[in-house]
Amino acid sequence: MRKVLFLMIVLQLFNFDLKGQIENELDSLMIYLEDVEPKERGLVLNRFSFLLREKNITQAFEFANEAEKIGIAINDSLIMAHAKENLGWIYYRSGVWDKAFRYSRDAYTISYQIKDNKGLAMAMNNLGVIYYKQKNYEEAIKKFKGAYSIGLQLEDPFIMVRSLNNAAINFLSAVEPDSAYYYAYKALKINNEFNTIYFNSFTYRVIGDIQLAKNQYEEAIDTYNFAQHTATHHMLESFEASILQRMGNAYRLSGNLGKSIELLEKGKDIALEKNFQDELIYFYKYLAMAYEQVGKLDLAYFNQMAYNRLSEILEERINKDRLALVSATFEVEKNDAEIRYLRAENDYQELQLKNFKTYNFLFTIGTIFLAVLFVWLWSMHKKTKAINIELYMNQVKIEEQKAELEKHSKNLNESNRLKDRLFSILGHDLKTPVSQLQGVLGLLHDNNLSKEEFY
Repeated sequence: MRKVLFLMIVLQLFNFDLKGQIENELDSLMIYLEDVEPKERGLVLNRFSFLLREKNITQAFEFANEAEKIGIAINDSLIMAHAKENLGWIYYRSGVWDKAFRYSRDAYTISYQIKDNKGLAMAMNNLGVIYYKQKNYEEAIKKFKGAYSIGLQLEDPFIMVRSLNNAAINFLSAVEPDSAYYYAYKALKINNEFNTIYFNSFTYRVIGDIQLAKNQYEEAIDTYNFAQHTATHHMLESFEASILQRMGNAYRLSGNLGKSIELLEKGKDIALEKNFQDELIYFYKYLAMAYEQVGKLDLAYFNQMAYNRLSEILEERINKDRLALVSATFEVEKNDAEIRYLRAENDYQELQLKNFKTYNFLFTIGTIFLAVLFVWLWSMHKKTKAINIELYMNQVKIEEQKAELEKHSKNLNESNRLKDRLFSILGHDLKTPVSQLQGVLGLLHDNNLSKEEFY
């Protein structure tokens, strides 16, 4: 009963939207996790990590790390692949790009081997954003398009929308706003088609960026406002800060400097409190411009100096991260080359073994054939020998019969010779009386002799 209740709660959690209040359920669910099998525990921990990795990165890391250990312990590739994908994304969010690349690449490799298409698409999205950080937009877009194709096959709106949004961002960074616009609106269309709200606010933010790049300031402001109130992107404060800096810049470009400064100062306070340095640098930059435009040079100077300092820090960090990522990429590619070499060698050995097995099979078949042929010839020889003996016995009988016939023939010839001799003697002895009798009978016939004389 306890296990059934646990599964019901987990299934209910699986059906939660990403904006659900999952943290309130974790304590009770972790109690049930103590009594389940390692495989079930690993699957649930991976699900927890996925749902929390945009909300509570520390807790998500603990869940993914434990799930990875379980996967290794029970040798479950699916659990390992999902755990590594979660860890890859968590490290990316933490700015540790080299580890993000390693874990995402491992997740990609394992998912490919076990034919887990969903895991493969998630890992491809991870790799795509890492290539995006390297400004390798071409490779990033390839990964996002590949992930989108898999999502299309699976009819998974989450994967499709995530991939399309990421592709739109890359096209925008590559200064291809029309392509970015196409992919962003395609993401919105899929959300409407499947009646989902995955990343809607994120998509609208991308559309706002496109409009801003096209100098459509009023449209961009409206779109950013809509994105902020759509509130589907996990209700993250980092997302709110990103919207504020974009809206503030849009108001600045449109000439509404008062509204621009208001929004930028508000966003700067959030970024300072939460240490969102990637957003904070934009607040400093845009505030310096806005204050300069309104003539407040002291505040413009303050924000410009803060921007310069933070820019140096971030540039140094980014250079280190990129160097580490390049090193990790090189090491992974080196390992891949070694793996390909080992696989080639293994394939060669397998081919040799296959050939040996083939030769061994043919030799065995040949040996069996020769053995059968030998047995058949021996049997034929035995039969021939028996036939020859029988023929010999028959020949002996024939010889005996021939001797017997010759003997009978000799006796018959002797009998014929005696018969002829006997008939010759009889013919000679009977000739004179018969001649005499013939003469008498002729006389009688001719009436030259009377009956009384005859008698």
